[in-house]
Amino acid sequence: MTASDGAGAARPGRRRGRVVVIVALVLAVLVGLVVVADVVTRDVIEDRASAEIETTSGIAGVEVDIHGTSMLWQLVRGSLDSVTLSSGSESEPLRFRVDVVDVPTDLVGATGAATGTVSADAATVNRLDGIRDSGGAVTFGDREVTYTKSFAVPIIGDVPVDVSASAAVADAGRAIAFTPTAASLPDTSLRLDLSRFLGDFATTVCVAEYLPTGAAITAVDVAPGRASIDLSSPGLDLSEPVLDDEATCS
Repeated sequence: MTASDGAGAARPGRRRGRVVVIVALVLAVLVGLVVVADVVTRDVIEDRASAEIETTSGIAGVEVDIHGTSMLWQLVRGSLDSVTLSSGSESEPLRFRVDVVDVPTDLVGATGAATGTVSADAATVNRLDGIRDSGGAVTFGDREVTYTKSFAVPIIGDVPVDVSASAAVADAGRAIAFTPTAASLPDTSLRLDLSRFLGDFATTVCVAEYLPTGAAITAVDVAPGRASIDLSSPGLDLSEPVLDDEATCS
């Protein structure tokens, strides 16, 4: 066999090797383009969803994070694996985070299960109609809520009483019950033992109209300056208004 014959025999092998390399490079580029397209699509949808929420609800600064597998595949399938909505920092008067699974991409029909946490300072809570109707403002301490109630004293009349109470979920998650632990008379020289009247100072605040339809409170946490509630729902109907303004407590 001559030298030229050996070189000719080697050429097909080299050509096949170059073809494999070229195909691999093309596939790598295609995969890269798909990944970039997926990331860009996810970012665009998240930004658009955030803007839409701000327009329809008036809540600014809502962040939308879409989780799960390929964004493009989720769009083809017509359902987002998991979505997180969040707003507010530690220092802001109101902040929340909501996690929802199985969100239809056309925003029609029901989602899967949803859980969330809403945290607010005392000034924000005191603007709620339910708090104003209950008879006064509230302040938050360490696992304790303080509010004012009127106490009828014979001859003297109504006397304002500062009541300290613990908070708990009531009425199947549609209300918050305040159980008094102490009571005192503010800014007065009058001294009365109010311990036997603590039960009279108990109060329950209905918050059903502020909850997403079908959602319920699962926990209440009180810390100095703030209160937080945890919520859960088996699903949210995106075809209807998020809040049921006519919801009531039993």
